[in-house]
Formats: sequence, structure tokens, C-alpha cells
Amino acid sequence: MSTLTIPNPISTFVPSVFLDAPPWDHAGLPGWFAASQLSAWKSFIGLAMPGRKDENWRFANVAGLQFDTFKRGAAASVPDFTGLEKVAARVVTRNDGVVSQQASAISGLEVLTLREALAKYPAELERHLATPDTGLGGTKFAALHQAQLRDAVVVKVSEKTEVADPVEIVHWLSGENASAFPRTIILAGTRSKVTVVEHHLSAGGDAGLNCGAAQIFTERGAQVSYVHLNRLNAASKSLHFSTLRCEREAAVRYAQFNLGGGYVRSEALSQVAGEGSRSDMLSVSLASADQEIDQRTRQDHLSPRGFSDLLYKNVLFNRGKTIFAGLIRVDQGAQFTDAYQKCRNLLLSDDCEANSMPGLEINADQVKCSHGSTSGRLNEEEVFYFQARGIQRQAAEHMISLGFTQEVVSRIGQDAVEALVFSAIEARFAELKG
Repeated sequence: MSTLTIPNPISTFVPSVFLDAPPWDHAGLPGWFAASQLSAWKSFIGLAMPGRKDENWRFANVAGLQFDTFKRGAAASVPDFTGLEKVAARVVTRNDGVVSQQASAISGLEVLTLREALAKYPAELERHLATPDTGLGGTKFAALHQAQLRDAVVVKVSEKTEVADPVEIVHWLSGENASAFPRTIILAGTRSKVTVVEHHLSAGGDAGLNCGAAQIFTERGAQVSYVHLNRLNAASKSLHFSTLRCEREAAVRYAQFNLGGGYVRSEALSQVAGEGSRSDMLSVSLASADQEIDQRTRQDHLSPRGFSDLLYKNVLFNRGKTIFAGLIRVDQGAQFTDAYQKCRNLLLSDDCEANSMPGLEINADQVKCSHGSTSGRLNEEEVFYFQARGIQRQAAEHMISLGFTQEVVSRIGQDAVEALVFSAIEARFAELKG
């Protein structure tokens, strides 16, 4: 007589990252961190989903925020990837679990996993390891990120340490309906200098969810460059939350390049918090097919004599859609603020859609602030110039469009990184024009 074996539902059930509480492993971690994750999960389930009438989701396709099918993916081997030739350190993750580390040999530079950083710098991490809420509409999903966080890359630069070569971080998203919650935390000491380049990649063609965050904290006079390259596949969804804080005389250069993903939402809050500090926010997005790239930013001036400059450029193909909503906010005490914001859209199709909403909120009377947005097609005189020299129209359009992005790339300020980024943009253009 045979017996019927019933599978153990606990061993076979894979929880949804959107519907089920995370299987936390807090063994050996500080109690405050465990409490922060539980609190974040409660916030997530208690907050309503964004609606079409929410101002912070204006023009967005909120129907794309369906994440209940996404599960936790396992860490495993990763494909070969050629990034920067020379780096100060390199970390590779798969579904946000660290799978390899090339440690730093530079005195004053540490690149740590989350557990390593919590063990070595618990007090400092307690100040910084909070929910990466930008206040730009994605609070529910920032709470989801905090609740699901299981690892992170912490880049810590000591006082007066200047790191010549970039720190490179490669995040792989792999597996059917897999999810990842990567986070990068940069702690830059007084008068230190560092560049961090972060890649977000799909290991195959499966749909996935990448819900990531970056937090940048500077002390006096520090200089940080952060470059984010989104090259996920077209089936994947991406949410990313960035918070940057520039203390006195510090400078942060933030650059994001959206070259992949099907549904992309990016929020970036830049706090120009110290007197004489500077923030540069840069972006290039290429939107194609039915892709939607939604970017929300805030330049928050909190102290006198701060400077900020934002330049976002979008290139739209066929049915691509972009949304940009940016706010410059100047606090009452932030006299002599100098702030700029510009969004430019290049439309290469009759069916694409570009939405731009720049804004100002000025609470001080001695400031210099301006903002603007433009949308337009290729200049026919420029196209004719190329054609008159024997260059076919398609090739001319390709070259002019690439040139449109170069203004942003050239402001990264490091030759090797600029070459890497421009090569990635060029490769994506070739795919879209092919």
C-alpha cells in the first residue's frame, strides 16, 4: 500500500517581497537595526499605494507598480563583466547578496559589507542606516527597501584620504521574478575625495524587480562623485532612492544614466546643508518602445552661500515616455544661494512623450535661482550639414543624438569613467537604431 506524500508548505513556499513579511536573519546584528526593519515593514503595509491624483506621481503610470509576483532571489555565480580597467576596489552582488570582493589596498579606504560595517562602526551606521525616504512620493517603496535590506556596500573614506581610482560596484539581477534591494552607503571624511561607479545589470532576459538606494554623507570639504548606470533588461522594473548631504565646503557630483529597464522610477534628494557646499546633479535617459522613465528631484538649500546645478537630458525613441519633476527649495536662512536646474528632451519620434515640471520654492531674498525645460526635435540644419558631407541621414541623426548627451558625460570629471559611460550610451544607441 503506497502512501501519499504532501510537500511541506513551509519548505516550498517562496514569499512575495511585496505581500509577505521578510524572513529576517538578525542574528549577530544590533537591536536597533532589527527594530528599524520591523518598523519599516509596518510603515510599508500601512501606507496606501500611490494614485493617479497624487501630485508626486503626476503623469506616471501607477499601474506599473504591481510587484506582488516578485520573490527573493538566491545569490549565485555571476556572468563575466568588463567594467573599469583600473579600480581602487570592486564588489559584485547578485540579487543584493555579495558574491565577490576585491579589497582596497589603499590606506584610509574601506569597502565593507553591511555586517562588516555594523560590526566595526555600529554608532556611525546607526546615524545613517535609516529608510532612504526622499520625500518625493516613494515613501512606501523606500520603506519596502528598508524592510527587505539584507546587505549593502559601505564605502568609508578617512579624513584627508584622496582615492585616485574609482570604487566599482556591480549589481546583478538574476532569475525569473527575482528581486533585489541593493544599497550603497558612502561616508566621506573631512577633505577626502572618492569616486564610486555603480552598475545595475540583468543576468538574463527574465523579469525582475530592482529596488535600490544610495546614501551619500560628507564631512567638511569632502568631494564625492557617484555614477549610477542602469542597464537592466526591458522586462525589469527599477526603483531607486538617492539621498545626498553636502556639509560645509563639501561637493557631491551625482550622475545617473538610465539605459535600460522597462519601468524606471528614480528619486534624488540633494541637501546643500553646509555653508559653501556644492551639489551637481546629472542624468541621461534613453527611453524606447513602451519604456517609462520617471525622475523626481529636489535641490534643498539649507545654509548660506550654497551652489547647486542640475542638468538632465532625455532622448526619446518610438513610444518612449519620460517624466521629470524637479524642485529647487531655498530655506529662509540660505541667503546668497546660487541654484540652477535644466531639463532638455530630444524627441526622435511622433509617438514619444516627454513631461517636464521644473519648480522653485524660494524663502530667502538674496538668491540667484533659475530653472527651465525644453523639448524639441533634431535641428534639420545640423542634419543637412552632415548629409552635405556624404553622411546618410540615419548616421547623422545618430551622431547628433550622441552629441546631445556628451555635455552631461563630460561633466563626470574622470576620463576613464567618462569613456565607460559614453561607450555604454553608444552601445544602447546602436541597439535602438539597429
